[in-house]
Amino acid sequence: MQQQNAPKNIAIFMIMATIIVSGIILGFLYSLLPEHHPQKNQQACENAGGDWSTEEKICLLSYKETGEICTDGGQCVSGICSPPILTAAQKINLATGPLENISGTCYPDDAATGCVAQVQKGTVSKESLCLDYQ
Repeated sequence: MQQQNAPKNIAIFMIMATIIVSGIILGFLYSLLPEHHPQKNQQACENAGGDWSTEEKICLLSYKETGEICTDGGQCVSGICSPPILTAAQKINLATGPLENISGTCYPDDAATGCVAQVQKGTVSKESLCLDYQ
């Protein structure tokens, strides 16, 4: 009986090992993407909300407190950049697609429950505003 299960056990082990190794490799490759290293150049630094030091050629990133201006949740201590109140024209334009070049304010840490409207990379969409247009 054990002889019959041996090939099956080996196949299961090989599949599991392949999945684990693939996950490790993909995680490593993902970490090498440029958006995960804003300190590499001035453009990437500024896109991430950092300040580029021209003398030292480094990116100075700091997280913003509640109420400070932001364009992405990654800039905030809470991880959430809350959008401003949209104008009537912006609400109309939102029905046809995302709005770009939007600045919000950092959301409080303790107030995040359920779906929270967010600015993501300077953009708001119906999904990021938790709107249900059906």
